[in-house]
Amino acid sequence: MSGVNIIIADDHLMFLEGLNTILLDMEEVKQVHLATEGTQVLRLLEQFEIQLVITDLNMPKMDGVELLTKVKKDQNGVKILVLSMLDNPRVVHKVIQKGADGFVPKFTNKEELQLAVRELLNDKQYFSEVIKQRYMESVFDKKKYEDIELTQREKEVLELLAEEMTSKEISEKLFISVNTVETHRKNILLKTGSKTTTGAVKFAIESGLFD
Repeated sequence: MSGVNIIIADDHLMFLEGLNTILLDMEEVKQVHLATEGTQVLRLLEQFEIQLVITDLNMPKMDGVELLTKVKKDQNGVKILVLSMLDNPRVVHKVIQKGADGFVPKFTNKEELQLAVRELLNDKQYFSEVIKQRYMESVFDKKKYEDIELTQREKEVLELLAEEMTSKEISEKLFISVNTVETHRKNILLKTGSKTTTGAVKFAIESGLFD
C-alpha cells in the first residue's frame, strides 16, 4: 500500500515529533497528522481519509481506550496501533478485547515500530513479544477469579467503596441500612480473600469488575 494517511495521538509534543520523523521516513506514508488528545483524532478522521491511527493510552479529555472503542464502533476500517508505556496485563487485555490491531511499548525501536505499521497497513496484526506475554498473563490471572462471584448488590457496594464513600453514605445512596452495608462489606472481604476494603477494590480492578 502506498500513499497512506496516518494520525499520531500523544500528549507529549517531542515524542509526537519524533514519531512523525520516523513515519515520514517510510515510503508507504503520504501524510502524518498530529493530535494531542482523542477528540482531535475524531475531528481529523472526519476531515481526512485515514488508514491508521497510532495512539497513546494516557491522554487528557479522551484516553486511548475510549478513542479505540469509538473508532472501532464508528469507523471499523481504520487500523489502530497502540503505542504506550502502560503494558500491565489488565491494560493489555482490555486493549486487545476492545479491538486494537496492534500494540507495541513505547520503548520499542524504530525498526519494530515501522514493522508494526507495515503489518497493519497490510491488513495484519502486530503485537510485540512483551505484549503477547502480558496478554497471556492476563488470561491466567482472569482464571483465578472465575470461581469468585459477587452478587449485584455486593458489586454496587464495592464500587461505592472504591469511591471512598462511608457506610452511611452508601446506605443513603442505595436506600439500605448501615448494618446491611456492613454485612455486604464483610461478605465482599470474605469472598475475595481480602483483609481490607483497599484489598477488595484491588481485586475488583484486577478481575475486571469495573470494566
